[in-house]
Amino acid sequence: MLMNSVDASILVTKYLILATLSSLILIGGSIVDKRRILGRILRVIGYIGIILFVVIDALYMHILNSISYPFLLLLSLICVSITIYTEGYSRVLFGMARVLQVPVEILSVSMLMLFSSTLLIEFVMFWIITELIGFMIILFNGTHESWRAAITYLVVGALTADISLFTVLAVLAQNIGLENIFSLSIKNIMLLQSSVNPLLSILILLGFIAKAALVPFHFWLPDAYTVAPTPASALFSGVMEKMSVFSILIIFYMINVDYILTGTILIILGLLTSIYAGLQAILQSDAKRLLSYSTMGYSGCIMGFVGLYALTGFEEIVLYAFLLLIFAHGLSKSLLFMNAGTMEILANTREIYDLGYLARIDRRGAFTIVFGGLSLLGAPPTIGFIAKFLGFAAALFAVIRYGVIGVPLLVSLAFMSAAGIVYVLKYLGSYYGGYKPFIGRVIKYYLLDWGEILSVILIIVLGIVGSYMVYVLLSSIYVLILDIILLLALLITQLNIKRIKIREEEPWIGGAYP
Repeated sequence: MLMNSVDASILVTKYLILATLSSLILIGGSIVDKRRILGRILRVIGYIGIILFVVIDALYMHILNSISYPFLLLLSLICVSITIYTEGYSRVLFGMARVLQVPVEILSVSMLMLFSSTLLIEFVMFWIITELIGFMIILFNGTHESWRAAITYLVVGALTADISLFTVLAVLAQNIGLENIFSLSIKNIMLLQSSVNPLLSILILLGFIAKAALVPFHFWLPDAYTVAPTPASALFSGVMEKMSVFSILIIFYMINVDYILTGTILIILGLLTSIYAGLQAILQSDAKRLLSYSTMGYSGCIMGFVGLYALTGFEEIVLYAFLLLIFAHGLSKSLLFMNAGTMEILANTREIYDLGYLARIDRRGAFTIVFGGLSLLGAPPTIGFIAKFLGFAAALFAVIRYGVIGVPLLVSLAFMSAAGIVYVLKYLGSYYGGYKPFIGRVIKYYLLDWGEILSVILIIVLGIVGSYMVYVLLSSIYVLILDIILLLALLITQLNIKRIKIREEEPWIGGAYP
């Protein structure tokens, strides 16, 4: 029986809204080959409708917990780009879009349901469903490598998290009663503040550490993200990888875990993961594998901030810092994964050292990859700049007020930025030279461009909005001026790239290129 904690009529209204949005997305994915424009419109309306759903709940319904809002917004923004990109990507590779479009949309809908969970049982159910869908998408290509990566993901990245979830259920059942687990909302369970044994805190944390691919449970991620279809890899890195952060925040507010122990573990493992993954990213030559290790490194950095959030007694500046980092990383990395898929379509390879001068046949992609790289590095006028600015500010705040606990975060951010310079420039070499000259006559499907361009627009717009917020807080206009100058410089560069006429090299004697 549903307790008074959740208004049944509001809960039904939520389900109706989610059913409508999900239907638009899934129907749009199903008719993508027969009714291309209509299918595209339905999917875009469905994803934009998620933003409207968040606004309606925040103003009127109040049935979601506030933790859900940023993750639903992130899902909406990233999926608008990926849904368009997937259509073009699948049509080029398979001759029809539906074969990949439908699985990607199903994964997106499952995460929509997860992030909008009201009841605890909803959260657990949709977490497991999302994991299983992710497993099947990793298996999409059906190769030996796909099976190995999918099984490793299922055992290390999924089953361990399930153990943690059922531990949470057991702890709550002992504290509030088994029947209340199925009837109380997450918001009301948060008010009860159940307690837990410190040793169980480690078990609860263990699965989400594995899901976030922190050392020593990291090894499933590079293989899974590399073998999965590129649109799915973009969705994995942009949104699905953030499920662990979402879950840990909910558990922090529901259960009085040992915050000192859990926070310390997250900071230490986060730092180790950032250093290890950053070094591995530098060494990779496969574009998707490089981006996968980069994702792991930033996951370590973000989880370190979650640990700092616990150790500082839930300081708001730390919360805002890692939420902005989540947005910046999600938008940047989904864009770069889409670009890696385009690279593979154009050149039939992802090996960076086998590529060069792709900008000659993909000028739009050459432009979008610059913004993705700048955002990942934390340069204006992108959202990555604001995220890293606030990240360093939060870490310095922690050092000043709480001592050395903020130092690992400073090191993690600084190292990922330094390593990022190396592997982003390495990645750019495939477009702007530095490796093998690449000449070709290729027609690029326009939806691939639009998927990447939408991500660039979001990165720039959110970056400028963030710069304006810095201006309001610090009363300094210099950040805004810097944003505008760099944005104009990049736009001028794009115009000049289009006008450049590059001669085709002729081989020297012996076949070597100059």
